[in-house]
Amino acid sequence: MATRIFALIIGINNYKSGNIWDLETCVDDANNIKHWLTHDLHVPRDQVKLLLNKQATKLAIEDAIMGHLVNNPDIEKGDAIFIYFAGHGSTIHAPKGWFNDGHRDVEVLCPYDHDTKNPEGRVAGISDRSLAEMLKDLFETKGGNITLMLDCCFTAPSPSFRERRRTRWTPTTKAVPDDLYHGLWRSGISHSDAPNSFRGFARVGSDTHVVLAACRSGEWAFEGKSGGNFTESVISLKDTTPVHSLTYVDLIQRVDVKLQDTQHPVCLGRNKDKMLFDGVPFTPDARYVSYELCDDDSSRLRVDVGEIHGICEGTEFSLHRHNHHGSINPILATYSAVEVHPTWCLARNKSVGHAKCPLSEGWARVTRWNNRAPFRIHVKQSIFNFFRWLRLRRELPNKQPDIMPGKSTMNTLRVRSDSEADVSVKVQKRSVALERHDGVIASNARRIIHLPSDRTLTDIKALDSAAHFHLHLHRKNPQKPLQELVSMELYRLDSSLWIRVSGNLLVDGRAQIVDDGKNSIYAVVLHNHSDTDLYPYLAYMDASGYGISMVYHPTSALSPPPLKKHSHLVIGSGTLDSEALSFTLAEGADTGAGFLKLFLASTFTPMTFIEQGLPASTVFKSAKQWDTGSIDEKAPAELWDSIMACVTVVRKGSY
Repeated sequence: MATRIFALIIGINNYKSGNIWDLETCVDDANNIKHWLTHDLHVPRDQVKLLLNKQATKLAIEDAIMGHLVNNPDIEKGDAIFIYFAGHGSTIHAPKGWFNDGHRDVEVLCPYDHDTKNPEGRVAGISDRSLAEMLKDLFETKGGNITLMLDCCFTAPSPSFRERRRTRWTPTTKAVPDDLYHGLWRSGISHSDAPNSFRGFARVGSDTHVVLAACRSGEWAFEGKSGGNFTESVISLKDTTPVHSLTYVDLIQRVDVKLQDTQHPVCLGRNKDKMLFDGVPFTPDARYVSYELCDDDSSRLRVDVGEIHGICEGTEFSLHRHNHHGSINPILATYSAVEVHPTWCLARNKSVGHAKCPLSEGWARVTRWNNRAPFRIHVKQSIFNFFRWLRLRRELPNKQPDIMPGKSTMNTLRVRSDSEADVSVKVQKRSVALERHDGVIASNARRIIHLPSDRTLTDIKALDSAAHFHLHLHRKNPQKPLQELVSMELYRLDSSLWIRVSGNLLVDGRAQIVDDGKNSIYAVVLHNHSDTDLYPYLAYMDASGYGISMVYHPTSALSPPPLKKHSHLVIGSGTLDSEALSFTLAEGADTGAGFLKLFLASTFTPMTFIEQGLPASTVFKSAKQWDTGSIDEKAPAELWDSIMACVTVVRKGSY
């Protein structure tokens, strides 16, 4: 799921007018803000509009607010909208009738062409009143999750002030008061003669947005070699503070402490007590699972994953305070599984003496899967990428390791030939070519695939994804408690009537589907002939790129098991929690393949944990159903099993 933040970022060092002194670090600030959004908060780059120096004219800024934000059909109400400006601020005498109390100065943001002439007249900046009208239009179309951050000031420093050129303020020498009316935003023109009580970007709170300003009225915003003091302080918080837990007021209070008495930042707006961006980017990360401290033994934890997830003795976990994307989350301790059950496990601290857990409950993430049979990799020689090939060989152990290599979460083993390998890899200029030797994958899907990669780190990540895919594809309960008792069928549906228009397409665990370009939909029917009510979890494993996604997941432990004994369940009935399946080919491909992997358990357990590819954001926290004082005696009997089916897709006319 894409992070729903849309941003307009403006940074201006160099100005068109020779009367305005240039700044040094506004562009750096803008780029740092963009990096925070795209790198730390994983905002897609096409959701961020960046205007630097000559790009940031008054007209370009206004066009970006309209085109990238107000009229953007991709933005839905509730999405977070962030507007950032780093550059000069200024003031201009107010024209007659601008204010209802005769206030004499109007604050303006200085675009690149500030105080210069264009075909429409002289540019008098973007006034507080004009920007207020723009944000009102934005509020009415996209909702109130709007944040305005300004690293500039609107007060002239004293002529004797030594740090004048470090101040983000400039005088306006040529624009006259009437130019403010000429440059007023169009939605404000209709009532331009009406006096306005709104004054100052950071003096009056607003219902339309939250404003974060670098300093109070009458103060100065400074910059140094590493950036604006305000912006630098905000950015530095992400490396020291879990920002997902901060309100706007909390954020500004912490920045104020960092700035000491050099300047005092301001936070205003009706929503200033809400979480930053209303919490939109800080979605739950499904790679974390909940844990609790055992009451009978303070050195042991109960972690909500077990055999059904691929956990075995020796699997290692890192412990964390929270499970949110985009917020610093340091490792508190490392634990190792010592006792594994179908849907949960017990873990003990790896440190000498089994130190006590730092938190009684929190979140755990697998750092080492400890798959007993290592994923075997043959690295083919590459003359044209010799050094990258050599680095990759060095990263992969050629002996069964006692501890994991640092960049992989799976046990991997470099072997000498294709005949010994699960996969062969060859590094290429901008990709890695993977040749699959595993019989199940090679006989049902393309034998050779290419994954984007141009450096060793992403080579390792691609192989780690392949090993993770391999682990879950082949994982099964050796006892097979539900063998022949649960079956799976696949049917094509009429997309308008949601009725079956085919027989069972799964024959001996395989189905061939024709992609006719009509976006056909399908339903899976599960039959339970056992004497046990079951929780089913259906995953689709895309063999073309090693993606794993949950197609069906029960709501919670508080809901009854969906697959009752001696009954059936339709996945794809058209209800909210039972969406239909679709199988389509990538553009240009004539064939494709994947696997339907059905996991079954007698108790609820969170299974989004195994997903990979697009980051999962749905997290299920298990309800406590056990007594930590006597786990072995009172824990309910559990069982689990799995079923796998292969689905191949061919383009119509290519078979």
